[in-house]
Amino acid sequence: MNTLPRGATLYLRAVYTAGAIALLVALGRLILRALSGDFADNGAHLLLFIILGGAVGSKKIRLTRGRSDDDVGVLSLGFTVSYMTMLHFGPAAAVLVACINCLVSCFTQPTYQRLFNVAMSALEVTVSGLVLGMLHVPSCQWIPDRSVLTLAHLPAVIVGALVYYAMNTGGVSTIIALSSRQNLLALWKENFLWTLPSYLAGGGASWLALFFMGKSESLLSITLVVGPVAYMIYTIYETYTARTREKQQHIEQLQSSQTQLADLYLATIKSLALAIDAKDQYTHQHILRVQRYSVAVGEYLKLSENDLEGLRTGALLHDIGKLGVPEYVLLKPGKLTNDEFEKIKKHPEIGAAILDPVEFPWPVLPVVKYHHEKWDGTGYPEGLKGEDIPFLARILSVADVYDALTSTRSYRNAWPHERALNLIQENIGTHFDPVVAQAFLAVIDSVVQAMASEGYGPLISRKEVPVYATKADEAARDIHRASSELWALYEVAQTLSASMGMSETLDILARKLEAILPGTTCLFLLTAEDMPETLIARAAVGTNREHFLTCRTAGLKSRSLGVVRSRQTYLGEFDHDDLLITSQTQTPWVPLNTALIVPIVHQGEALGTINLFHQQTDAFSVHDQHLLEMIAERAAMAIYNGLLYDRTRNHAFTDPLTDLYNIRFLTQYVEKRCAEGDEARSFAVLCLDLDNFKPVNDNFGHSRGDDVLRDLAGLLRGAVKEQDIVSRYGGDEFLLILEDATMAEAERIAERVRAAITSYDPGLLHPRLGALRLGVSIGTSCFPQDGSDCATLLSAADQRMYQDKTDRKLRIMAGGQTLEPDTTLKASRRGALKVVSEKKAA
Repeated sequence: MNTLPRGATLYLRAVYTAGAIALLVALGRLILRALSGDFADNGAHLLLFIILGGAVGSKKIRLTRGRSDDDVGVLSLGFTVSYMTMLHFGPAAAVLVACINCLVSCFTQPTYQRLFNVAMSALEVTVSGLVLGMLHVPSCQWIPDRSVLTLAHLPAVIVGALVYYAMNTGGVSTIIALSSRQNLLALWKENFLWTLPSYLAGGGASWLALFFMGKSESLLSITLVVGPVAYMIYTIYETYTARTREKQQHIEQLQSSQTQLADLYLATIKSLALAIDAKDQYTHQHILRVQRYSVAVGEYLKLSENDLEGLRTGALLHDIGKLGVPEYVLLKPGKLTNDEFEKIKKHPEIGAAILDPVEFPWPVLPVVKYHHEKWDGTGYPEGLKGEDIPFLARILSVADVYDALTSTRSYRNAWPHERALNLIQENIGTHFDPVVAQAFLAVIDSVVQAMASEGYGPLISRKEVPVYATKADEAARDIHRASSELWALYEVAQTLSASMGMSETLDILARKLEAILPGTTCLFLLTAEDMPETLIARAAVGTNREHFLTCRTAGLKSRSLGVVRSRQTYLGEFDHDDLLITSQTQTPWVPLNTALIVPIVHQGEALGTINLFHQQTDAFSVHDQHLLEMIAERAAMAIYNGLLYDRTRNHAFTDPLTDLYNIRFLTQYVEKRCAEGDEARSFAVLCLDLDNFKPVNDNFGHSRGDDVLRDLAGLLRGAVKEQDIVSRYGGDEFLLILEDATMAEAERIAERVRAAITSYDPGLLHPRLGALRLGVSIGTSCFPQDGSDCATLLSAADQRMYQDKTDRKLRIMAGGQTLEPDTTLKASRRGALKVVSEKKAA
């Protein structure tokens, strides 16, 4: 009782008090009647009723259907005996019989329930006895009348039974409602209203027994009439209620079986749908998110449970028709052709055809078939418009589009939540049903926020390593991974089939790997040509990209270098001593905890490593290792070819003597810059021609002359910025491209170059000429002022260079010095070189 709510406790105490008063009053009246000799002739009869009431008290019939045997709501045959006692001996004797009957019937119940039942029995008999007295039933008068019951008393007897029924069931319903906080009226209707006929039958049987007894009050007549009547009522009522209970239990079992079957049905559908969904690299778990969005909208629109189940199931199966679409179309990273899109458009009809033999208890097929229809009639497969589109399909359409927009696809990255909502808002009335779209916009914020608190959904910017709680989740993961291997190979094959240089190949491969293993940093380290014991970064994507772009292995004990030597994959903790980070970026470093390093080996030659890093501990599995090894094996050929391509291209664009760019590269570079048409980004062209170089070759040999040219190439590189271009034009002539330089800046740099060359000492001493020193003539042109194509710019610079050479020679002549021997030859060759350069540029 201590665990009951306060209201129930107060109610129990009120019933205890009122019942005790009623019992004391009844006992007092019985004592007074006994003292007055009222029971002198029929005391044995009263004793017989008391014994009979106790005998039938244990015969219970449960009132609250579908509940346990411990429920309070039960009916005892004692009512018939108690009511007959009241009609024959009056309310006082009936209170005594009812209380004895109740004590026997609820002997095993807790004390507070037993006291409640006894008190209620006293109150029921007392109140119904008062009503019968008011209706002039002889035995219930204040001074009992011993006259026989007649047919005229039957209505009053029925009314008294109704009062007894109302007191009994009302009192029990009240205590149950207060204890369980249920609605009193609903509880009474469900569990007690159906027992009304039993009370009417019991009351009528009591009147009938006493009516046939007449004035005979012998023990034999009471036994012969009351006993069989009571037993008959008990047997009929027990049979009726037993069959009712059996039927109720059968219904409940059937409902339970149907519920279990429906749950099993839906669980099977979900498992199969997830297995199909897991095969798609990009849409993995798309159906679960769409289901959640759709059901939220359905609940907001107050759909029936049947429609909600149809929506739940349809969301799981809406893309099942993609089984009939070729995988190369589903996985295509670029824009689909018209024919490929026609194949995609067939998947709703294919899905509906696959599911057609299934007799769903909910409206599933319309959801699957029509979820790509549009409100304005421009959708597919049938071009339905407006209200002709099934309502559930309209709900799924919005959810499907939203998830597609906020998920990464092969042809684009995921859109932010707000941008996706703006597009849905813009397409209300064209693509989407206005009512459905507004409902979606009303609920989606709360849904995605709840999903974010669970660690997934469109508001989660960084994908976590998933935790698989069930075997079904693990199986879906395995299917997803198996599919990802095929997808990865397809993506890699696509990348490798393209003819491109090393930089482009590695950058694309790195981004593919980042997409395959989301949340990772991907780094390609390749062996440096001039430092075979060093790996340098050639491509980097993901977290800390700015730091890794210029990194290299830290030394001979580097983890990555060890992987190259051993040809064995490393999977474990991130090694902070592996790489030397030299970047000056201001971007903060994000701590990394897991590393997966796989060697790149081609025909026994180790080219470098693929390094994957992750912030989480134990982020990579053995499966990830096998997948990366397989990709590295297939990428090795492309990387090797890329290295050969770069070497060949370097040879084609590089002067073999000075290792500077040659005229072919410079011409293509200038033409490309001019074609960009960005006049805001000017650049300058410097044309250099060495003075006094011919005596070097003539007097010291071409080998010594080549050494001087190599020295000057290094000097020129040091005189300009890193992004500027230095190339050898031919012989002793050079060309410089100065990025973002104006004419004034170009002239300042030209003077700096002139000073560097004139101060250069080649260390050559001639017996007759003395120490040989070099000079330089420089001409400058600027884009776009002096031209918008390579030939024009080179011609302008060449002419100014020749003018500079002539002016300096005239100054030398004016000073009384002799012209250098090759002046005439130089001037004549200048015209020839100019013509050649213009032909090459053309």
